[in-house]
Amino acid sequence: MTGHAHVAEALGVPLHIFFTMPWTPTYEFPHPLARVPQAAGYWLSYIVVDLLIWWGIRSYINEFRKKKLNLPPIAYFSTYHGSISHFPTGYIWSPHVVPKPKDWGPLVDVVGYCFLNLGSNYQPPEEFIKWIQNGSKPVYIGFGSMPLEDSPKTTDIILEALKNTGQRGIIDRGWGDLGTFQEIPENVFLLTECPHDWLFPQCSAVVHHGGAGTTATGLRAGCPTTIVPFFGDQFFWGERIYQKGLGPAPIPISQLSVEGLSDAITFMLQPDVKSRAMELAVLLENEDGVAGAVDAFHRHLPPEMPLPTPPSEQSDGPNPLQWLFTRIGRICCLPCGT
Repeated sequence: MTGHAHVAEALGVPLHIFFTMPWTPTYEFPHPLARVPQAAGYWLSYIVVDLLIWWGIRSYINEFRKKKLNLPPIAYFSTYHGSISHFPTGYIWSPHVVPKPKDWGPLVDVVGYCFLNLGSNYQPPEEFIKWIQNGSKPVYIGFGSMPLEDSPKTTDIILEALKNTGQRGIIDRGWGDLGTFQEIPENVFLLTECPHDWLFPQCSAVVHHGGAGTTATGLRAGCPTTIVPFFGDQFFWGERIYQKGLGPAPIPISQLSVEGLSDAITFMLQPDVKSRAMELAVLLENEDGVAGAVDAFHRHLPPEMPLPTPPSEQSDGPNPLQWLFTRIGRICCLPCGT
């Protein structure tokens, strides 16, 4: 169980969890951290992952509960250890990408993607603008904060794949330091930093590690997607993209090759793949994940905990909760009426 759940228990306050990957057991797909090929093991995979994590952190959690929160320890095999099933939970992805499973109850919502829109104030360098406008839409390739064992080799694979497919490419250096070559080819722009929500609409397709946020931004931009997963839920999102026909099967970073990446780029540039990506982008544009999350939060508040309301002219003073939220710097998402 996550730390904030124990703090909420100690304070006696309600808790609503929002997360970007599935953690509620279901028979429809496996836990994102468990590579389970058979449907018979899907539901059980959630229990196994919870137990393994719990056994690894149990001593630290119980010490925290005892010394800091004055709470009793949790038993070794307690069903309380890591399950979030008894908490209201909102999952931050589009139901058009992963619909809410039929076996998730009323405490669980799929609220839609939430975006920061960091590109709204972005001013790209003039050199970058000229390069983008000087040819066909490029393919974006970048792996964010993922480390690379052999950056020069990965760079060579990318360059050869772009050459094989006759495509222009934007290589995002990222933390793995891609783009380690002496002379930059004319069909390549080496990028160091740029908001994805500005960048991806300039691209014909995207190749990335499959982080939940990067995946969402690419889909909203209508980009066919190839996911090159490194670990964790990246494999899960890669499989979802493939099942939706929005890109090829995921290529684990350990299996990345010139042939595989060339085939992936060719697949993404097919008109029917682009058409499906654009259809999904229209659906995502009409969603409001933030409003969905706020609605879910309000809906699951305990009935004895009223929402703060703007004071009327006849009122004696502000609602106590309204006063509290104002005093703590208005960090809560509830309306404060000021």
